[in-house]
Amino acid sequence: HQGKSKEQIIEDISRGDIHPDRAQQYLDAILTKPATQDVVTYALRTDPDLQDLGEQLTKIGIHPDYLELHKELALVIPPVADIITMAVREVFTPEIAARFGQYEDFPAPLEEWGLKKGLSKEWSERYWAAHWALPSATQGFQMLHRGVIDRDDLDRLLRAQDVMPFWRDKLTQIAFRPLTRVDVRRMYKEGVLDEAGVYEAYLDHGYAEENAKRMTEFTIRQTLSSQAK
Repeated sequence: HQGKSKEQIIEDISRGDIHPDRAQQYLDAILTKPATQDVVTYALRTDPDLQDLGEQLTKIGIHPDYLELHKELALVIPPVADIITMAVREVFTPEIAARFGQYEDFPAPLEEWGLKKGLSKEWSERYWAAHWALPSATQGFQMLHRGVIDRDDLDRLLRAQDVMPFWRDKLTQIAFRPLTRVDVRRMYKEGVLDEAGVYEAYLDHGYAEENAKRMTEFTIRQTLSSQAK
């Protein structure tokens, strides 16, 4: 039927076994129609509220009982991985997210274009709240040292960095500098550290147990030698 007008096609159909009163209906039935998902995608781009989606789906033969189903499924729920990221970024704890300003500077176009992709305003806001770059753990330790944040804030940062609960307190413990070897010797000499404290201080420096014992013995002998002079 290429090159023929619609009227000519209807006439041809009427000359066949199709009753003339049903020719238009027959033509509508045999014409290629977009896939259901294409109709939904187009509706999201042109009518994000989906007011006319039911009518458009009916035209391609979707049963009326399933129109609401397709309308509901048109709205996207993010992948599980994204939801987990949102959770560790405190997106589902609004009071914490608000304290960190995660919803600030939300751009209006994101809502508009998010709707065209099937994202509700709430999900677009959650994506925005979770998108911010975080300070590194090292920067977090430095802020803790300088009194800019407290341990609770540091714990939240490590949580947002996906550090497992088991490791957070342990990482915090090694965030503090150990006593220098010079300080260890001075403190032992002044009686601030005892032999066990000296040994622990050298372990903190990363010495193997045997070498920590040797360093402890050296410190004691050096102190006694200096005091004997």
